Amino acid sequence: MNNNKSVQVKIELGHRASQRDPPSQGGFTHDWTVYVRGPEGCNISNFVEKVVFNLHHSFPDHKRAVIAPPYQVAESGYAGFTLPIDIYFKNKEETKKIRFQYDLYLKLDDTPVNHIRCETLTFQNPTDEFKKKLLKSGGTVVSKQALEDFNQKMP
Repeated sequence: MNNNKSVQVKIELGHRASQRDPPSQGGFTHDWTVYVRGPEGCNISNFVEKVVFNLHHSFPDHKRAVIAPPYQVAESGYAGFTLPIDIYFKNKEETKKIRFQYDLYLKLDDTPVNHIRCETLTFQNPTDEFKKKLLKSGGTVVSKQALEDFNQKMP
């Protein structure tokens, strides 16, 4: 293993939401789906063990673990909320999981929401086994120097 190498992989977090007409008997005004996926159809299940969506505590079974694609949860509600999303990796060492704070927002008019947030994950010196899983999902090898150059350009 070359200790000067890292692997970067991209993921997308997003949600779709649409207004219900009329609202449900429970007062829910919107249907929504929140998801984690690979860009352009990349199969992130090569390196993702599971995704845990930590819904607002008012939802039944508010901690939803999804162990196979599609990594998504669909529900109905009446308000947006901040949604912690934990992504667990198929990795025996290093980083086992990462948490993202995701803003699941709803529009008050009948305009549907289709929001995508792109994230780049960088794994420093992954094991050969994990590196193969990342590369199989569209990951790219970057040198330590390239990472340092990139980080210096960031504000």
